Amino acid sequence: MEEITYIGEHLWAGRLGHGLLLASIIAVLTAAFSYFSSEIQGGSIAWNRIGKIAFRLHSFFLVAAIAVLFVMLYNSWYEYDYVFKHRNNAMPLRYILSCFWEGHEGSFMLWSFWHMVLGNLLIR
Repeated sequence: MEEITYIGEHLWAGRLGHGLLLASIIAVLTAAFSYFSSEIQGGSIAWNRIGKIAFRLHSFFLVAAIAVLFVMLYNSWYEYDYVFKHRNNAMPLRYILSCFWEGHEGSFMLWSFWHMVLGNLLIR
């Protein structure tokens, strides 16, 4: 069966965002496991270090996924359901930030972002 090719769609953004979110989830689960293992072993420095690195990777992947969503919203790529439901061309550019957290998925990413900020402050 032949794959359908669409002209003018930005499929790379959706695939990149999906991959970044999967990598973010894997990194945060690794961080949680590492910190838990560190506590079980009486404050193991090695597990603690792995946890810090994994949480920093989680932070990077999450910020990159948020940036991809903002690119989609900014460029009005309506082939994506989230952009189609929460953005229109009559909307002034200054309201793109509110488009980001208007939907369920964007709100979840916003909460994840604040979780990441708080986690990095606590690590520091």
